Amino acid sequence: MFASGWSLGEQAYRAIQKDLVRHDARTIVEFGSGTSTLRLSRDFPGATVLSLESEPQFCDETRSQLSEVGGGAWVEVALRPIVWQRHSLGFFRSYQPGSFPTDVDAVLIDGPPITTRRGREACLYQVFRYARIGARIYLDDYCRQAEQQVVRNWLRAYPRELVYRETFAVDHQVAVLEKVGERRTPRISPQNALDSAIQNGRSLLGRVRRRWK
Repeated sequence: MFASGWSLGEQAYRAIQKDLVRHDARTIVEFGSGTSTLRLSRDFPGATVLSLESEPQFCDETRSQLSEVGGGAWVEVALRPIVWQRHSLGFFRSYQPGSFPTDVDAVLIDGPPITTRRGREACLYQVFRYARIGARIYLDDYCRQAEQQVVRNWLRAYPRELVYRETFAVDHQVAVLEKVGERRTPRISPQNALDSAIQNGRSLLGRVRRRWK
């Protein structure tokens, strides 16, 4: 069961599951581990799943649950702490960059937390070059303005390589995009760079205010 209020919901997972089956997804990258990792391991027994987690406790919990009730998929739960990184002209706090499988069929982005501001935006910049043409990208919590802005930024970064397909209007909503062209790095976008700077400034201001309360 999806217990957390902002975890991927049951209806959202089922919508993604059906789409993954429809597109014969066999190599899946997931940003944010948990119940969805267990479900993918059981529902896609022939798949390869890389699940990234930033918190050691949650990483250990997911690994333990997989060993107890996991399914037939080959699943790696990798610990990648939140770190600063640069993509194009923007600076982001997101999962530590690392290796990915080649020919990724699907990317599910349900982390890092919203407190990283544009942390979820950086996830696609990390994995995009490893995704095959036709790969599906799912972004959870699309009901929030922050995630809607992330999608706009992605489409500016990959204007000819990425298209928005639809929104699954269930739970917190899921945006569905598809890779349609090859590109190793995101295009330079002054608008995206400005958005990154504004978000980082707001985050810094929030930390200063909390410190002086």
